[in-house]
Amino acid sequence: MRTSVLDRAVARIAGDGARALANRYLSVSTDPCEGDPGALALREAARRADWPAVRAFLAGVTDPDSRYFYLRVVARVPSAEIWLERAAQADRDTLALLAYGYRLIAWAWEARGTGGSSSVSGGQARTFGERLLRAEACLGEVVDRNPGDADAWAGLLTCNRGLGRGLDVAWHRFGRARAASPAHLGAHASMLQQLCGKWGGDDREMLRFAVESASGAPEGSPVACLVPEAHLEIWAGGAGQRHIRRPEVIEEIRRAAAWGPGSPAYRPFPGDAVVHNLFARAFTDAGLRSEAAPHFAAAGDRVVGHVWAGAAYLWPESLIHLSYLRARRKAGR
Repeated sequence: MRTSVLDRAVARIAGDGARALANRYLSVSTDPCEGDPGALALREAARRADWPAVRAFLAGVTDPDSRYFYLRVVARVPSAEIWLERAAQADRDTLALLAYGYRLIAWAWEARGTGGSSSVSGGQARTFGERLLRAEACLGEVVDRNPGDADAWAGLLTCNRGLGRGLDVAWHRFGRARAASPAHLGAHASMLQQLCGKWGGDDREMLRFAVESASGAPEGSPVACLVPEAHLEIWAGGAGQRHIRRPEVIEEIRRAAAWGPGSPAYRPFPGDAVVHNLFARAFTDAGLRSEAAPHFAAAGDRVVGHVWAGAAYLWPESLIHLSYLRARRKAGR
């Protein structure tokens, strides 16, 4: 993902960059809290370094997909590694180790950046690897204590990709995550990325995994969103718009939409904006605006940045809000 001159200039002037200004002044937002009241309160507690409040909140979340979302909210708080490390070391609290592991993963990617491997310096790569090794150690301790912690296995899958552990280790970790929580969205999404061609995998294997995971999940499962994500990865990998407009691809995305968020069995959950953003983007790129419309309606003002970044044709990545707004406007016609 590129960082434009405008991004860097506004970041210097405004501190948080153009994306923060767009979140404040446009009608849609890429805020990772997605407007969820619990996530907003949790983030404020994390910004205060209030571990007892953060712990109490996380301990009260029982749904695996929701806890995965909330862990990632805490993980995105700058400097959270400082007080989370203290909490984890104080009494080796398993929940503190889990939250600290997630923060280390996010911190590692902050050091690396979001560009391709050619844009990563030697120093960035070293820091990235060091932080991921620390995350892997924390999360490894969590699963040693509690082998049924799907969130920890999902985090270990992300470490696996960054550290280049290979597919055998990835499949093992995914299998343990699935055994703990068969339809864990974070674990499935991490495994899909592991299988991507851009991470050394095979896009055909990735697509097969996405389709089989979606069809094998219970009706109404958010795992169905792996299908549009896989096709968008293939689109971005060079196949272009011709791929996503093929009749058989469109039919595959339609089936996934009907089985997943389009089913009466689907239940919204904190952090589910990615599900609707992926279907909205896929149907938009396929030229099916009317089929994108209900997903825009469900997503509302919640923009998931990585879904729309590749559609920012004429503006910097920090203003991907405009890509979303343009597509949503066209879908409403």
